[in-house]
Amino acid sequence: MFNFFDEIKQKSTTLKDKIAPYQCVMVGNFMLYVEGFTSLTSFSTQSVSFKVKGGAITALGSNLSIKDMSPSTITIVGKIAQVECV
Repeated sequence: MFNFFDEIKQKSTTLKDKIAPYQCVMVGNFMLYVEGFTSLTSFSTQSVSFKVKGGAITALGSNLSIKDMSPSTITIVGKIAQVECV
């Protein structure tokens, strides 16, 4: 399976040390895709919080839902107003 971030890491040796242990892709204000997901900590239609390798992320907004979740990735959809990375 194609992994966007692994492809970037392989092609750029200078970026390997600067890339975080988790990766986020925001599509407009309606989808958040995260690689490096480890566990879900809280979930509501206004807030989704989860742990990632090396930190935590909280997505805030309205009508939020989890579209897809695997052992290492999560996709949040809805109207995303703010994303907090700690």
